[in-house]
Amino acid sequence: MTTATSDYLARLDVALRDVPHGVAAEIRAGIAEELQSLDADAAEARIAQLGDPAVIAREALDPDGYTPPPAPAAPRPDAVASPAPVPVSHSRGFAIAAALTLSFGGYLVPVVGWFVGVALVLMSSMWRTWEKLVAILVPVAVFGGLMLFSFAAFTTTGAVEVHEASGTGTPPEAENPLVPNLLAGPHFLIIIAVAVIFPASGLWLLWRMRGRSAS
Repeated sequence: MTTATSDYLARLDVALRDVPHGVAAEIRAGIAEELQSLDADAAEARIAQLGDPAVIAREALDPDGYTPPPAPAAPRPDAVASPAPVPVSHSRGFAIAAALTLSFGGYLVPVVGWFVGVALVLMSSMWRTWEKLVAILVPVAVFGGLMLFSFAAFTTTGAVEVHEASGTGTPPEAENPLVPNLLAGPHFLIIIAVAVIFPASGLWLLWRMRGRSAS
């Protein structure tokens, strides 16, 4: 029995002296049994709820009798709020799938697969906005720059060869810049860019994700 409970029961005994013995004993026994079943903090809270023993004694002398205030009901297990489910796009598994789709989706379904990867990366919450933009825009910028460089290089080469052709005999055939030789330098760089830079963007996102938890 806690000190607070003992003190309260002692005050209650004093207050109930003028209450008929049977009523006083019933009130005292009921309150004592309830308080002794509680720990120290719960007992103090219940004592505060029961109030002054003198008030209890006055109510016991009332013709309607004394009715103790109800104890606070314990929350039902099913009433405890369950945590909200985490959206799929916030999970690590979704982020890993998004990064791998960005890296290799274009190989499985050309062009369309890469755009699917872009959409999944943008949906994921595992990366900051600037990380998503770097992974998406840098490969596109490099690929576009190499394409422009390749087109300009082959156009210039074809024009020079035609201009320097001999006046006699059959002039050398100018290369068509719209049908490039894939083994030529600039076009080989484009193949390297597709094979390396695009997969590297998704793998970079996986590296940036290390140590992060779903939010």
